[in-house]
Amino acid sequence: MSAQPFLIFPWQRPFLPDLVDTVEKLTHGQPGKALIVVPHQRPWRYIVRIFEERGYAGLLPKTVAFSELVALWRARAQGAAKMAANPLDQGALLHQCVRGLAREDAALEARFAKMDMARFLPWGLRLASLLEELFIQGVEPADLAHLEGEVTAPAAALLGALGRISRAWRAALEERGWTTPGLEQFLAARGAARIPPLLQPAAERPVFIAGFSVLSGTEETLLRALWRAGAHVCLHTDPTVLEGAPHWACAEQGAWLRRWHARAEPAVPLTEAEAGHEPRREFFAGYDLHSQLEALAHDLRHTGGGSTAVVLTDSALLLPVLHHLPEKDVNVSMGYPLARSPLFRLLDALFTLEEGRAEDGRCYWRSLLHVLRHPYLNMLETRASDGEVFALRDGLRRMEALVRTGSRYVDLPACLEECRQQLPATLAALLTECLETTVGALHEADTTAGLAAWLGGIHGFLLAYGGDVWRRFPLDAEALFRLMRHVAPELAHNALAGEVFPPALLYGIARQLLERERIPFEADPLVGVQVLGMLETRLLHFDRVFVVDATDDVLPGNPAQDPLLPDSLRAVLGLPDARRRERVAAYTLHRLCASAREAHFYWQEGVSHSALFDGKKLRSRFVEGFLWQAEQERGALLTPGTAPLRAAACEVRQSPAEPVSLARTPGLDAAMKAFLRGTLSATRLDAYLDCPLRFVWETLCRLKPRQEVNEGDDPAAVGTCLHAALRALYGPWLGKTVRKGDITGAQALACFQEAMAQAGLRRLLPADACLMLEASVPVRLQKFLEHQPEETQIVALERRIDADLILAGRPYAFTGIIDRLDRRDGLLHVLDYKTGGIKRHDPGLWTDSPFFARAAELCARVDSAGGAPDAETMAELDGAFEALRERLPSMQLPAYVALLEAREGDAVGDAALVELRFQGKEHPLFGPLLDDELASARADCKLALALLLRHMEHAPRFDARPDAHCRWCPYAPLCAS
Repeated sequence: MSAQPFLIFPWQRPFLPDLVDTVEKLTHGQPGKALIVVPHQRPWRYIVRIFEERGYAGLLPKTVAFSELVALWRARAQGAAKMAANPLDQGALLHQCVRGLAREDAALEARFAKMDMARFLPWGLRLASLLEELFIQGVEPADLAHLEGEVTAPAAALLGALGRISRAWRAALEERGWTTPGLEQFLAARGAARIPPLLQPAAERPVFIAGFSVLSGTEETLLRALWRAGAHVCLHTDPTVLEGAPHWACAEQGAWLRRWHARAEPAVPLTEAEAGHEPRREFFAGYDLHSQLEALAHDLRHTGGGSTAVVLTDSALLLPVLHHLPEKDVNVSMGYPLARSPLFRLLDALFTLEEGRAEDGRCYWRSLLHVLRHPYLNMLETRASDGEVFALRDGLRRMEALVRTGSRYVDLPACLEECRQQLPATLAALLTECLETTVGALHEADTTAGLAAWLGGIHGFLLAYGGDVWRRFPLDAEALFRLMRHVAPELAHNALAGEVFPPALLYGIARQLLERERIPFEADPLVGVQVLGMLETRLLHFDRVFVVDATDDVLPGNPAQDPLLPDSLRAVLGLPDARRRERVAAYTLHRLCASAREAHFYWQEGVSHSALFDGKKLRSRFVEGFLWQAEQERGALLTPGTAPLRAAACEVRQSPAEPVSLARTPGLDAAMKAFLRGTLSATRLDAYLDCPLRFVWETLCRLKPRQEVNEGDDPAAVGTCLHAALRALYGPWLGKTVRKGDITGAQALACFQEAMAQAGLRRLLPADACLMLEASVPVRLQKFLEHQPEETQIVALERRIDADLILAGRPYAFTGIIDRLDRRDGLLHVLDYKTGGIKRHDPGLWTDSPFFARAAELCARVDSAGGAPDAETMAELDGAFEALRERLPSMQLPAYVALLEAREGDAVGDAALVELRFQGKEHPLFGPLLDDELASARADCKLALALLLRHMEHAPRFDARPDAHCRWCPYAPLCAS
């Protein structure tokens, strides 16, 4: 038979029904004689359905996918390969080939002669992928020299010997009886002249090549041999290709005709109405994936009937889309990435835990929590001998509580032992088995074979204690199946199974193998709504097409960065580059839409960098083309928000800002009165001054803030350390007089270093915070010593003082700890160290006699009321309290002054906050007051305390005081709610 003319099937019509008609016509009503060669097996199901709908009873045509065609071609070859080499086998073999060539190549020798397998394997896997692609394209590469300025030095060395590596690689594969899919295609193409009898076109057995658009090198060779032998090439394309001026997306089909010097003729007639057919196109610009899916669900419910395809540009969209479909009985014909499954998240969390271990083997606490919180582990359970059921989640929650209240790095065996002591024996045994199977066994695995055994242990553990859970979650069960039938065997049986690898590389290999896996769906039924990927749409026809997430990063998509062979160098080797991949994507999309009745496109707009759910993207350049076409037809630009270019819109209402407060209920009133009857401290009073609402949450309601490991700076620990250092520094001078210069900076630094070691700050603080602390503290201590008085007597250090105070006629019990008590000029001076910021008070407060007279009068009026004050009195009390908290933001020093006077009997000269954060200066409470003014100020300290306590006792509401402290307040979420 001679070469047949190409049969052009117009893309305005469905392809497969016309193909079946042509097959029946050329076989004279006996389609069972025909052989159809297609890119993949998916069309076979539709061809069977077409014959079924037509009531045909007889033999069906034989359909062969291209991979099966290659297998048939290779079956005749002598010495066929015995085993398919997986990527790890290929990496091991390439290591030998490169090291062998390095003996005679200086560039390879410099880079790879002494490189062990662990360092070579990443390059080996990239090189194996490149050689596989060269086989598929039918290219025998040559050495590419002088690429040092284009790629990295190791890549330049490999590309400089690429031709020799390819020949050595093929020889090594043949020597071992190994093969790869690409090599099979390459060898089949070399024997293209010997067409297998099952594929040989004949008058009584016509062969149809259908569904191909852009050919690889081996496809070109094999299919051309079939065509020359008489096969019919059937192109579903723009019919203007017959005139030599096809649509730009069909340029490859036109080039195909010219390259083979083939004639073309129409396969079916095209009516005038069909020739002018254009689908009704609708566009929707969303702000995220959820807005797209909401619009998709609406359109599916309100558009016309007919066959429907929901086309996903990214397989990660599958589950979100399925949740939004109005019809649940759908046909899913694409695989779901195993990397998106909970199983992968469990394995990845364990890999991350191992990669983040400290040098002493301790585990990073956040990584451990990710493992302990995984849903797979939390749904496992076991039964004791008496039938009692124990849920593993109870043990995991107990362990989580220990981890969250511990340090940044967890001693896992010690933590497990502590947790075991708090659990029943059966549950403790299950928790131990869980951690040994997941964490312990992975820590011991250092080869791919060991990693495969670890995966088997996890698989067995989940099945043993999961019960019927896996029957209720088939997607997860299928993920477990593919883990043990695909990933684990590939790790266990390869040429590198016994090679010891560092953890990062070992887990990287496992992640790559897991990310390659897809969880398949049963592709039934073939009617109704079908969910499929862009490649799965080849040859198929749908009345309604909905393309989700039509953004430029996935349609056509951006080429991945390849450190071995950048996209700019691919054409040098005859490999398809980004432009060719774009033309393939363009043809697939335009062919799908050309025969559809409706085509809907959804995307999210915004900046170019993006994530799946909350990122913003750019619409596809193909969508831009469709929009431009619509604008040309209308003669005007499309306005977002009006048909056919819709846009997501949401109504935003301004919510008035209302102060957050809590009414005084009987319960809160009782709790407050109980608090005031107890022993009071200046710290608690300051908490009320800062924010009454926080005081209520923390003290009256006793809500405990969330306990969690502090990974940043720890101001409280640093403050405790500095207090301990100053206590040790002044300890030898207790009861003695200290003069400026008696204590040196070196002594102060030695005390701080000792306190720092005892507090373990080097373990508690991040490395950068610890370095900054060690660098800044000597300077701060030196400035502190420089601002000390010329002479002072140390009376007490960290003295606890308890006393009863009569405040405006009412008794209250107080307690406090004074950091340092000095005697200066015969008077006691209170010093309180502050390592953080200092709240400055109004210096004029202590000479404002009218204010304190008003405070005394208010306290008396409130007490005389006998119960709740009237509204006018309460309003005045609120105003006085607000004035007090603005002018005196801390009650600590006034309380210490009042306590000293009541307990010691000695006159108090002043009190001061010692600011250690910057200059080390003392900030006095009273300042330069005369004797009478000083005595009055000490009395006013009690009035200030009395005013605060009366407000605490009678305020009808507890208001929040928004300020900078809200950023680290543990109760801020309560205010937001």
